[in-house]
Amino acid sequence: MIRFINRVINRNRAPRTALLLGLLLALGGSADEARAQAREMLNRLAQSSNNNDGAMNAFILGRTQLDEGKYDQAVRTFASFVEAYPTHREVDAALYWLAYSYEKQGRDPEADAALARLLERFPASKWAGDASKLRVKVRAKLDPQGVSVPANADDELTITLLQALCESDRTRCGQLAAETLRSPRSTRVKEAAVVLLGRHGGNEAVPTLIQMARNESDAKLRMRAISALGRTGDERALDVLREIALTGTWADESPADSALHALREHESPRAVSILGDVIINGKSLPARQHAVTLLSQRPGEPAVDELFRIYDAVPDLQVRRYVVAGLGNRRSPRAAARLVEIARTAPEVELRKTAIRAIPNRGEEADLGVILSLYDSERDNDLKNYMLEAIGHYKSPRANQKLMQIVRDANEPLERRKRAINVLSRSKDPEVIKFLEGMLNSR
Repeated sequence: MIRFINRVINRNRAPRTALLLGLLLALGGSADEARAQAREMLNRLAQSSNNNDGAMNAFILGRTQLDEGKYDQAVRTFASFVEAYPTHREVDAALYWLAYSYEKQGRDPEADAALARLLERFPASKWAGDASKLRVKVRAKLDPQGVSVPANADDELTITLLQALCESDRTRCGQLAAETLRSPRSTRVKEAAVVLLGRHGGNEAVPTLIQMARNESDAKLRMRAISALGRTGDERALDVLREIALTGTWADESPADSALHALREHESPRAVSILGDVIINGKSLPARQHAVTLLSQRPGEPAVDELFRIYDAVPDLQVRRYVVAGLGNRRSPRAAARLVEIARTAPEVELRKTAIRAIPNRGEEADLGVILSLYDSERDNDLKNYMLEAIGHYKSPRANQKLMQIVRDANEPLERRKRAINVLSRSKDPEVIKFLEGMLNSR
């Protein structure tokens, strides 16, 4: 097994710990077990190596530090390795990982120097290709105006360069992205250009994104542009997103769906009311329901206010049920109060059931008292069954006590008592287990 893994590692440029971990996971076992075995095997490889044990141990230590995100420690380890073992067979890899660690720290001049040293000393190294790509990225950050995207660059290098240049020079980002979108580059590269344009292009990028959102013939690029508009935070994007969300044919992956998600991401308070308009006036019921879910995920009390407005304005029972479920996603005390009101007084039984299910979803232990009060005052047997299930969502002694009380109460319907036993059977609480054993022994 060790020989097999050693051969695989020597052929592969992936980090050793990560590769071993993948192999061990493929053979079965948990991630924690695989990590422990990977470290053990690396130690055994180091001990059985024909190279200097100290050198291999130092190299493996550096890779472990890198895998754990300890870049400052990795820099010290790999720098010491390069100086202490200049003729070791892994010195080219050590130089690469030294540069990689420097780049992760934002120490680009040091990264560039390490990469130059690697490429000068080891031009035929298996690490030379990766080193060249990393050096292009580093130099793009050091001198954005002095770097361009080679016409013959592959997709990976092109995307890496675009990202580095966009992060370093916002003005040039728009220019490069526009050139890329007009070029014969692959759809993958163009999608990356659209994402970078939305992230780094600033206000100047919005007209280009709007034009693509409305007219782009490539569906993937169009949806990327729509999504990017949501991240710009620009008010000019909102009317376009509203238009697409209301008029487009909705599907899980479609421009209309992308527009809804973009409105969910847009920082403007106006995006909240636009989502509300889509929910109230939209033609597609699935799209309206999905929009309710997205609205319920937006932070802040304005989203709660909009959910209230929609609940009061929309007669459609299915949409209102989604609104009630959405209120269950909110920690707001106002949302909790409205759910309790609906659970108690809504004329439609289905709305009351949805509210009863939604209250425990808030994850607030204080809401249990409300459920218990509702259970004790309710006379409808079907609703009481829903409340029993809601009580079971609270893994607390208070909830367990109520369920055990229901089991013991001879006035409760037999089916409900059985339901309570079934809910209790999922508990690991010693008191509950003792109670169930006592019930069994008493029969």
